[in-house]
Amino acid sequence: MAVDTKPDIATLRDRVKEAIQNERGHVVEIAETIRVNPELGYEERMASQLLADHLKEAGFEVEKPYKGIETAFRATRRGKGDGPTIAVLAEYDALAGIGHGCGHNLIGGSGLAAALGLGAVIDELNGTVIIMGTPAEEGGGGKIKLAEAGAFDDVDAALMIHHAGDRSGSAVEWPQGTCLAVQGLKVEFFGKPAHAAADPYNGVNALNALIKTFTGIDALRQHIRMEARIHGIITHGGDAANVVPHHSAGEFLVRADTRDYVDELVVKVKNIAQGAALMTGCEVTVEDGMMHFDMRPSYVLGKVYQDNMADAGIDLSQGREGRGMHSTDFGNISYLIPSVTGSFAISKTPIPGHSQQVVDASGSEFGYDQYVKVSTAMALTVLDLLSNPELLAEAKAAHARWSELYER
Repeated sequence: MAVDTKPDIATLRDRVKEAIQNERGHVVEIAETIRVNPELGYEERMASQLLADHLKEAGFEVEKPYKGIETAFRATRRGKGDGPTIAVLAEYDALAGIGHGCGHNLIGGSGLAAALGLGAVIDELNGTVIIMGTPAEEGGGGKIKLAEAGAFDDVDAALMIHHAGDRSGSAVEWPQGTCLAVQGLKVEFFGKPAHAAADPYNGVNALNALIKTFTGIDALRQHIRMEARIHGIITHGGDAANVVPHHSAGEFLVRADTRDYVDELVVKVKNIAQGAALMTGCEVTVEDGMMHFDMRPSYVLGKVYQDNMADAGIDLSQGREGRGMHSTDFGNISYLIPSVTGSFAISKTPIPGHSQQVVDASGSEFGYDQYVKVSTAMALTVLDLLSNPELLAEAKAAHARWSELYER
């Protein structure tokens, strides 16, 4: 008679929890080291190497650099047999002038925490766990570059964490977990210099063209959808007040709830720039930036994630509601495979995003307690995916029908 060697899931869950709790001091130290040594996108040499080294010590096979990106890595641990490949995504880039004002030190550390928990049970499971270091989320599109290079071709689902101020919860129903798609544009105008007092009539004012672009966008804002956003800055407005500016430059971000509407708005912004060039006699160039897609969260996985957050001891009474008005390169991954984030509170009161308050809260006692709990919940969700083929199949089926099921 054959002996059933299927592992007891309850026992495996306890072992995952215990392994992470035993390493609590370790994973907090790693996150704090990243927090007090902030590095900008694609410059996260210390953070990426720190995580890679500790993942290697934890028994993971580490590839770094990964897909031609110096500060990206892929850490892999295989189970006893064939099965799904589940990725935990680790971010660790900081914000210019602020530091870790988005709490990416916690996201980076969560990859190690989940790895330590799953490492305690992976030898009894079928499948593969990947901790993928994804640099430059803050405008650099690290995940997009990795996806374009094939980093997710063999991945079945992806999970990560992100702070949510004083709120906690995963995405369990539409539109929770969704956010805005965004397209960057760099606009430059080229005119003709002249003395601003002696012969201004001989000049062609490139700054005027850029200002007209801003006023044209201001007029457009009256006629765009409520969820859309267009905002920009002047990066070059001239060289001297007494010289007609012959060159001007600006950067704009166009956001909307779907990438299709972003495409529509981008055409309108480009037409405004062309009109400004005609009005002023300038030449204009427009350079497209990287498109960050809107997020399509897996509500199948989000429900499991949220249950695991509750099991890990996270208070879910203050949940997140509605669409997030931010953008992320995780959106692009969510178009490829079932993907979801565990959002967790790092503060007991509301705090603004991208702020010193986040820097402080992401290194607070409460913030670190929450970080360990949500990392545990993420590891448990990976365990559920590796041990329950039906769950992944259901998530993939819903993912294939996402537009049909959820787009309004």
